[in-house]
Amino acid sequence: MTHQIVAHFQTANSAAQASAAQILHAQTGGLLRKPDTLDGQVEQVNSAQRVEGSELVLEDHYCTMMTSPRGGIIDVSAEHRNAMIGFIQSRRHVLTELKAIIVSVSPDAGSQQVAVETLAALRAAGVAPACIRILSTDVPANAHVDVMYAPVADYAREAQITITPEAVLPGSTSFAKAQQFRMPIAAVLNRAVDFETELTAARINGAPEKIVHALAHKVIAQRDLLGTADTFKRIAGSLGLPCISQDEWCAECAPPANRKRAKTAIPE
Repeated sequence: MTHQIVAHFQTANSAAQASAAQILHAQTGGLLRKPDTLDGQVEQVNSAQRVEGSELVLEDHYCTMMTSPRGGIIDVSAEHRNAMIGFIQSRRHVLTELKAIIVSVSPDAGSQQVAVETLAALRAAGVAPACIRILSTDVPANAHVDVMYAPVADYAREAQITITPEAVLPGSTSFAKAQQFRMPIAAVLNRAVDFETELTAARINGAPEKIVHALAHKVIAQRDLLGTADTFKRIAGSLGLPCISQDEWCAECAPPANRKRAKTAIPE
């Protein structure tokens, strides 16, 4: 069983980038952590204490992943990238499980600028080019990554960071729906959660219209996600991530059955 920890950096507040770590987690298993409470936990302190506090929170996330047989993915929002980079820079010599760092980038100029800054900061923090991957998101059909993401591609060549043509996440409205309805994307892709079944049960059981309507939206998004499941697996492979089977994922990562969900038992 391969054990490794992966850091995924978002460079924009887009639905695709917010979904990317969950999509990768669907292929790799392990744990998925999003350190989205760094500021809240170290809010009433000075700058130096805030940095130290953020690093302690990140170390706690990292140590949690060290306990997992497969490791996992730390999903870093654009707002918290500096804290994560600072953590990597100060602890790089002991973070031996951190095997890959993935930077997601969108076509807009703002995301590309943040991506270039993130890549440069990672290199300055001592991360080797071979450990850095670039995931292009929201890519239109037939688009050329080198052209659409020219600033990122130019910096990557200069820094000797390889851009893999297959590491491309196509644009899809399902990502926005998945984020809107807080869908467990990894569980959906591994069929550990099935909103089709929940919708049928909700109709039969006479669930409130609001619940049934929300489930219908989830079903549409689920069908879209499942229709591109093979693409997601190829993306993970192109990023050099170890992939596991659907059965392994469900055995290790399936959400608990007692989550608050629509009733799925269908009366006879």
